[in-house]
Amino acid sequence: MDIHLEKKDNVNASLIINITEIDYSPNYKKKLKEYGKKVQLKGFRAGMVPASLIEKMHGKTILVDEINSLVANGLNNYIKDNKLDILTDPIPEEKSIQSINWDTQKEFKFVYQIGLTPQFDIALSEKIKLVNYKISYTDKILKETTQNLRKQFGTYEDATISDVDDIIYADAIDQNGKEYKAIIPQYRVSEQEKNNFIGLAQGQQFTKDVRATYVDDATIAHIFAIDKKEAAFLNGNITYTITKISHQKLAEINEEFYAKVFRGQEIASFEDFEKKLAENIDKSYEMEARNELFNTFFDYFVNNTTLELPHEFLKQHVYFSNNGKIPKETIENEYPKYEAGLKWDLIKNKIGLSNNIKIDNDEVMNKAMGIVVSQFGLSPYSLTDDMKKILVPMTEEFVKKDEGKEYRRIFDAVFNEKVVDCIASKITLLEEKVDIEKFNEILKSKK
Repeated sequence: MDIHLEKKDNVNASLIINITEIDYSPNYKKKLKEYGKKVQLKGFRAGMVPASLIEKMHGKTILVDEINSLVANGLNNYIKDNKLDILTDPIPEEKSIQSINWDTQKEFKFVYQIGLTPQFDIALSEKIKLVNYKISYTDKILKETTQNLRKQFGTYEDATISDVDDIIYADAIDQNGKEYKAIIPQYRVSEQEKNNFIGLAQGQQFTKDVRATYVDDATIAHIFAIDKKEAAFLNGNITYTITKISHQKLAEINEEFYAKVFRGQEIASFEDFEKKLAENIDKSYEMEARNELFNTFFDYFVNNTTLELPHEFLKQHVYFSNNGKIPKETIENEYPKYEAGLKWDLIKNKIGLSNNIKIDNDEVMNKAMGIVVSQFGLSPYSLTDDMKKILVPMTEEFVKKDEGKEYRRIFDAVFNEKVVDCIASKITLLEEKVDIEKFNEILKSKK
């Protein structure tokens, strides 16, 4: 078997594979004999079917399997042995495959297109100056957060007249006579109609246009307990008869409330509660600021790093790897996002390699345990030894999800964090203090 590389330019190349009869014949004949021992055919004793008949019946299948195996192994070994740095899996050239005549050919030629990883440099220096936001909270945010938590952990009681944030239950009938059981949380009513849902009485009947009342099909589906596809066809006036009004009662501010908000932590006073809440808000804002810092790094380095990429090959790879299910027009339109993501992957790997960034299993498992802990609404700082003993096997199962791909996703997340830390340590970060409202305005302006 002969395999050789033909470079077209710095990032595009072909791997040519030539296979002769001497390459596949020994294994091909061996497998024919193995088939002959297993095949049971009427008129012949087991293992006594003539080789010519076996070849006629199964020869092509055996040949195709053997050739495919030779090609796959040959490709992998050539890439490994020659240390080819490729962007993705090779793509078979359809013309070289479609022209094969498996009945008559003795020699075979396969052509695979490959995209080579471009050579480039990344210079991290203090000359690069980027903004790093420091988000501060206000007393207003602290009060709003407390109020939202009181709502979250509050209860509902029956009411006779509807008020803000109440839930209205009603028998409903559309203009075609179809009946529904409607459950209307007032926060899902459109802004222009909100005031019209205040001051309604139990047993009261009223009529509203469904499209003016709710903002989208998802809301309509939720309120009338119907499929979203059905919701798309619900139009015109709906007549409601109120059967029940549930009024939200805010949770009392006491030790029971503190325990619900901060599970596993002892908080005895409102002052301690506000202090802990402020710490959590700070941590939340730090995470938001860090996410924005990552976006800042992504945009800067993707836009300011010159990378030569095999664009047509990459588009073809997306099409081929999805079995042609994604239209080429869609691939063309979405390609800039794909290209940016690929460029960042190459950049971060380059930074990781240049700065000897390594990830060990303990780091991945610690990150995974943090995710599991958050799913239970617990704080990682409040875990007892007994709780950790329970969480360890749960975490081990968690990383096995999706055939182990979850582990890889967490590994990549840890690697990303280390790359961000590395960049931050080598460039100049200009700290800019903002409140959350200003920060959200900045994010909105970037979209």
